Amino acid sequence: MKNSDMFKRYGMFIAGVIFSALGISLITKAGLGTSPITSLAFVLTFIFPHTLGTFTMMVNSVMFIIQVILLGKAFQKIQLLQLPAALLFSVCIDGWLSILSYWQTGGYVGQVLMLLLGCVFLGLGIALEVIPNVLILPGEGLVRVIAGLTGWRFGRVKTGFDMSIVASAVVVSVLVKGQVLGIREGTVIAALIVGSISHFFIEKVSAALGGWIPSYTEAGDACS
Repeated sequence: MKNSDMFKRYGMFIAGVIFSALGISLITKAGLGTSPITSLAFVLTFIFPHTLGTFTMMVNSVMFIIQVILLGKAFQKIQLLQLPAALLFSVCIDGWLSILSYWQTGGYVGQVLMLLLGCVFLGLGIALEVIPNVLILPGEGLVRVIAGLTGWRFGRVKTGFDMSIVASAVVVSVLVKGQVLGIREGTVIAALIVGSISHFFIEKVSAALGGWIPSYTEAGDACS
C-alpha cells in the first residue's frame, strides 16, 4: 500500500470516529436513550461521577482485553492501535457533548429530530470507519474476533453483542438504582435504523471514491 493511500485510509477512519462520536452524542443529548453500544457506559454515568467518554473508554478497554485473551498468540500487534482510536472516540464524545450542552431540544418532536440526526451521523461515521479497512474500534473488534472463532456471520454476532450490552446495562441499572435508566425508545430506534443508514453511506461513499478503495465485503457484513 502506498504511503499516500495509507494516510488517506487512516484519515478517513479518524473522520469516521469523529462523526460516530458526534452521532452518539446527538442521540444521547436527545434524551431518549443512547445507542446500544454505549448503553452500559451511559448507565454507569448515573451511578458514578464520571463522564460518558470516560466510561466508554473503560468499556472499550475491557473489550480489547477480551480480544487479546481470545486470540492469544494470534493477536496482531497492529491491533494495539485500537486503544488510541478508542481514546480519540471517547474524548470526542465528551467534547461533542460539551458543545451540544448549549443546544436545547425543545419538545418531544425536537428530541426525535435530534435522535434521527444522531443516527445519520453515526451511520456515516461507521461507514467511514469500515470502508478504509485499516482499523476498527474495540467493540466491533471483539465482534469480529468472535465471528472469526465461531464461523458465524459478523452481522448476526453484532446484533447479539449489542443486545447483550443493552441487557447488561438494564441489569446493572435495576440492581443499583432499582429502575431502568438510559434505555428508552431512542435505543431501539438507533438499533433498528443505524445499520441501514450505514449501508447507504457505504454504497454512496464507495461509489464516489471510484477505484481508490477496492471492494470491501466485510463493510457490508459489519452493518447487516
